[in-house]
Amino acid sequence: MRFNDGAVDSHGRFWAGAMNDPKVKEPTAEGVLFRLDPDLSLHRMLAPVTIPNGIGWNHANDTMYLTDSPTGQIFAFDFDAVTGAISNRRVHFDLEEPLEPDGFAMDVEGCIWTAIYGGGKVLRVSPEGKVIGQIDLPTRNPTCPAFVGTELYITSAKDDHDDEQFPRSVRYGGRLFKVDVGVQGKAKNEFRFAN
Repeated sequence: MRFNDGAVDSHGRFWAGAMNDPKVKEPTAEGVLFRLDPDLSLHRMLAPVTIPNGIGWNHANDTMYLTDSPTGQIFAFDFDAVTGAISNRRVHFDLEEPLEPDGFAMDVEGCIWTAIYGGGKVLRVSPEGKVIGQIDLPTRNPTCPAFVGTELYITSAKDDHDDEQFPRSVRYGGRLFKVDVGVQGKAKNEFRFAN
C-alpha cells in the first residue's frame, strides 16, 4: 500500500487515502481513507476505496468530498466538523465516460476543479454536481490543480503516447501549467498539533 492524496480539515485533522502501489499490484478496492487527529491518533474512516484522490470540504463545512478515480465519481459525505465523523455517502459528480477524475482544488464559490486523467482537461464542477467550466490542456494526463490567488496551477504525468487527440502529449506530459481562472481558490487548512 502507499498513500496517494490528502487534505486538512477545518479542525486541523489530516485526511489521507492509501491504495495498492501500482508498481507492485494493479489497484483494486483495498484502499483506505485515514484521518490523523491533532493528538496523533489514527482512524480508519472509509474502506474499501480503490484510488482515493481529491479531498475537500464545502464552505458551510458540513460536506466532505472525496474522489475514487476508477469509479469516475466524486462522492459527497455529511461531515461533522466538531467530531470529524462522515456519513451518508452519495455520488456528487459522475464523469460518465471512461476517464478518471484525479486530484482537485476548490474555489471560494464552492466549485471543485478536478483534473481528468486520460482526458487532457480540468473540469469545474458546481456545488450541485454539474460541469460549468472546462480547461483543455495539451497533454493527456493532468493530475492535480492547486490555486495561487486566481491562478490555477495544474500538474501532469509523463505520457509516452502521441495520438490524434493529443498530438503533443509526449512533449508536454509531466509539465506544470498555469491558467488564470478569474476566481479565488479556497484557503487551505493547516494541521494542528494538540497542546
